[in-house]
Amino acid sequence: MTSRAPGCRFVARLVARRLSLLVMLVVCVNGAPASAQQGPRYAAAIEQELEALALEPRCESAAPDSLRCRFRGRSGLTEKGAEMVLVYSDRSDTIYIYIERFVQAQATDPATPALLMRLMEFNWELLLGKFEWNAHSGEVRLSATLSTDSNLDRRALRSAIRTLETVGARLRPQLQPAAKSR
Repeated sequence: MTSRAPGCRFVARLVARRLSLLVMLVVCVNGAPASAQQGPRYAAAIEQELEALALEPRCESAAPDSLRCRFRGRSGLTEKGAEMVLVYSDRSDTIYIYIERFVQAQATDPATPALLMRLMEFNWELLLGKFEWNAHSGEVRLSATLSTDSNLDRRALRSAIRTLETVGARLRPQLQPAAKSR
């Protein structure tokens, strides 16, 4: 047993050195460790894009790995009280954008099943965006999700915001009769 001990110690030191080199390599490749980062990874870039679109965002970082921005778009849709919200999460590597309270559809309203069927028809046709319904609050959102797992695609972010606004402005009048009955 005593003849193996020096060899084991040598292997342990070699492994420890290689492990520390591996940690240093990971830090060099990925930048500072996550604990040293200030706020979400793409927060500044997202705020820059929203400002470049002249949307006057109000952003806050509720947690070290997330960002929430509220803004009004440039279409008539958001001038009528609807507000757009962007939620960015470093944890899930996603940007979730939605038009808040696009329409209201209470679960107990007899017109809701027909409205939900129409929303699902729109979902089938939409290339970007989807309708979501919360049965408890009655809120219907028009939303889109972008992945940031490899990078922030600024063009895709701008396109998603513009598309949600455009689609919302085009489809809301078709849903207005159902929304007014609520």
